[in-house]
Amino acid sequence: MDTETTLKTVEEVSPKKMNYKQLLLKFAGIGPLLILLCIIVSIINPAFLTVQNWINLLTASSGIWIMAMAMTLVLLTAGFDLSVGSTMALSGVMLVTLLSTGMSQILSIVVTIAAITAIGFLINGLLIGKVGLNFFVVTLGTLSLFRGIVFVWTNGETKYVSEYPLIMALGNGKLGAVPYPIIIMLVVFLASFLFLKYTSFGRSIYIVGGNPHTAKLSGINVTLVITVVYAISAMFAALAGIIETGRLASAAPTIGTSTELLVAAAVLLGGTSFKGGVGGVAGTALGVLFIAVLQNGLSLANVSSYWQNVITGIILILAIFLNHVKSKNL
Repeated sequence: MDTETTLKTVEEVSPKKMNYKQLLLKFAGIGPLLILLCIIVSIINPAFLTVQNWINLLTASSGIWIMAMAMTLVLLTAGFDLSVGSTMALSGVMLVTLLSTGMSQILSIVVTIAAITAIGFLINGLLIGKVGLNFFVVTLGTLSLFRGIVFVWTNGETKYVSEYPLIMALGNGKLGAVPYPIIIMLVVFLASFLFLKYTSFGRSIYIVGGNPHTAKLSGINVTLVITVVYAISAMFAALAGIIETGRLASAAPTIGTSTELLVAAAVLLGGTSFKGGVGGVAGTALGVLFIAVLQNGLSLANVSSYWQNVITGIILILAIFLNHVKSKNL
């Protein structure tokens, strides 16, 4: 393949080439569905429309939102990270352990995020990006590995952090009337959006997912791109775990169980393709809001948590189906 053909192919898989029809197809499904869902829930329970309820809704979904932003990057490379929930739990336990040694709260947070990011890079990232192992097998293994480590580390016991004001503030504090988790999730969204849209590395993610062979021919380090997105996934899961630890005032070994399903549902509902190269964090944000409104509506309607899990599973299946149908039209 000559240089001219390579450049042409790169342009074809670039996110800049998405036309108006594709953009319409990308948001036509989840946008109206979200509006319809909000209308239905508000009719069932008018309390849904209150400011306090929306603050609670967004705060509760902040962890899913943060991890979904990173999962979008992973799916854009035609990968997937099943270990985010276990990584979230591991970060909370690691944070509490560091705090118990007398380490400062700020340093404990920094070390936890750095360590978890390194773990994501060295295990998921290298095994998938460098060694070439299947992402499903690797992340399924680390899902079990990290969760097992958490239970062994804690002996199955919940660790409490109510005596650490900074940690508690990250989960429950406010800047004016806006909770810190909401501020953090919006910053993460903005950073992710700008990263994908305006950086060469962000554009490389699309190209790697759209056509890895073309990416290599155009000089992109495919191994590095894949490895880094799994490191970012671990980093965002660590951040979500720290926020959740503060929000619940504890680090439990069961935190984040099945979270990867909610994250996957949100990203797929938002239009990111399992095949890679198509999607973005704007759609993911709508997907997270859809899941959050659905869960909030079910809670306001006093639906059993067991049925909530059933409905979430159905939504995930429908998301994959819609994603499959949509991919044929893009």
